[in-house]
Amino acid sequence: MAKILFVDDRLNEIIRQWKLSGCASNHELLPLEPFDSIERTCRLVKDFEPDVVLIGCGLGKPDITGADVIRSLRQGGYNGHIIANSGGGAEQFNRGGVEIDGSANRNPHNLKTIVNNLAERR
Repeated sequence: MAKILFVDDRLNEIIRQWKLSGCASNHELLPLEPFDSIERTCRLVKDFEPDVVLIGCGLGKPDITGADVIRSLRQGGYNGHIIANSGGGAEQFNRGGVEIDGSANRNPHNLKTIVNNLAERR
């Protein structure tokens, strides 16, 4: 069982994706809240110690992207899995100069596949 944290500003889409994925039967969804700041996200990661963080690219804040969040998490020592979860795909994060462990593309089937695969590797 992996602990999953979503970093996003579109909680309704995340809830839909989670429910349709069937991940709830094998994994723990950590508390959801709309993206507020990089600092808040780093605090949540430190407090909850997720195994997998799924990050949207556009987070509803001017001048902050998912790539910025990933950089801060890695600089802060997070070494868990980071998955892109944006309709624009992994390319958005690649352009942002960060490495990700895969992309779910807001697709429930992709979410289930990638989370299950990563959980097996732990």
